[in-house]
Amino acid sequence: MSGGDGEGGEEGGGVGVPARSVVQEADDLNVAAFALAVGIGLGIRFGVTRPTELDPQAWNLLSIFVSTVIGLVIKPMPIGAWAFGALTVALATKTLTFTQGLSAITNEVVWLIVVTGFFARAFIKTGFGDRLALLFVSIAGRTTLSLAYGFQIAEALLSPAMPSTTARAAGVFVPVIKSLDPRTREYLIGQQIQGTSATSTFLLSGAAQNFLAMQIALASGIPFSNPFNAWFVAASVPALVSLLATPLVIYMIDPPELKDTPDAPLQAAKKLKNMGPLSSIEKKMCLALGSTVFLWVFGVQLGVTAVVAAMIGMCGMLIFGVLSWDEALGQKGSWDTLIWFAVLVGFSGQLNTMGVVSWLSGFVSTSLTSMDLGVWGIFAALHVFYFFLHYFFASQSAHVGALYPAFLAMLLQAGVPPALAALSLAFNTNNIGGLTHYASGQAAVYYGAGEISLQKLWKQGLYMSFVNFAIYGTVGMTWWKVIGLY
Repeated sequence: MSGGDGEGGEEGGGVGVPARSVVQEADDLNVAAFALAVGIGLGIRFGVTRPTELDPQAWNLLSIFVSTVIGLVIKPMPIGAWAFGALTVALATKTLTFTQGLSAITNEVVWLIVVTGFFARAFIKTGFGDRLALLFVSIAGRTTLSLAYGFQIAEALLSPAMPSTTARAAGVFVPVIKSLDPRTREYLIGQQIQGTSATSTFLLSGAAQNFLAMQIALASGIPFSNPFNAWFVAASVPALVSLLATPLVIYMIDPPELKDTPDAPLQAAKKLKNMGPLSSIEKKMCLALGSTVFLWVFGVQLGVTAVVAAMIGMCGMLIFGVLSWDEALGQKGSWDTLIWFAVLVGFSGQLNTMGVVSWLSGFVSTSLTSMDLGVWGIFAALHVFYFFLHYFFASQSAHVGALYPAFLAMLLQAGVPPALAALSLAFNTNNIGGLTHYASGQAAVYYGAGEISLQKLWKQGLYMSFVNFAIYGTVGMTWWKVIGLY
């Protein structure tokens, strides 16, 4: 019932992506895409006059970075290979030293994503993810709408220990939805694509891009004494409202063909009965992951960082035999992420060090200031611009790496309180995951299931973006005022 190993999605899991999904991870060189990505980089380097505020080294890195990001979007080569090539160009042209180019290889967030990718594999291997999803179907599956809420609750509960939205989609929810009545599938797939935005936002560990955004915020000097708790408190209310609204809004605008599903709980209960009680390996996995989640919540008080907590859980799974080291080595998506994620984080950090980010943010911020929008007008404009730029991205993590530092700097320069700027922009990143069929790994997996039309998916992505803007702009802003973010 579970999906098998696959090439990695950008949320860090690397599990269950169809071999030739809508967003294709090509094995061969796409010459046209290669020429376009390289050509744009060369055009910036040699065809655009370098601003006097930036030295030649910074301008060279900016051209390489732009070419790298474009390559992540149009994929002339596999993502890891493209990032490796970009790093090589930066080193060969002496734009960066070897130490600068590989500075992020020791980044805790990068390794946290790698290790949590192994957790996703454990969920699928043991069948525990299937068990939890079927449990909610048996409890909440009498109507299609209640079934949708059951899936969203299961998603939210899985996210702390399985922070790969792609893996949750491919390894847990797509197989279960495909086993239900065909007349419910399009609706369930659609609301699941959009609902992942909320379930990924609840916790810092809900998706890989959350860790990256928080790392950038901390590196920017924004103080979070307990990032996990600060994230949860700020996200809890607007994310909950979004979770409750998503299935209902889609149900009203794009209702399912079959609205009542009286047989679904019985079918799920039968499958659960056939699965029997928790197996020994499931119990061992729960123990290992339970210890990790405990340390993620209380790690600050105990002096244990998030990545060390994840490593402790992974060691537990290796000791208990939940995963073998060969299985960990076989997680191509996790190791691929180590390469391209580290390169992207490293480039972003060096752009900031060389003053490119501050120059860009100052340029845009000055333009917005001249429009006399005020602090909150600039706040809204930057969020909208940041969101809809994702039509040009096929990765939430790449979106964060490319745009989050600059937009965070612009928000801070405009006078937005630091914690509010960092967290609201990070939450906005999760809301873009269902914008298109290529917006994220989970969107590609759900669309690849063949149950929803492309036209309907894009329509739902557009109207749900306005719904979420309304929720975060009203409920979110009110809640953030209450908790003192501004």
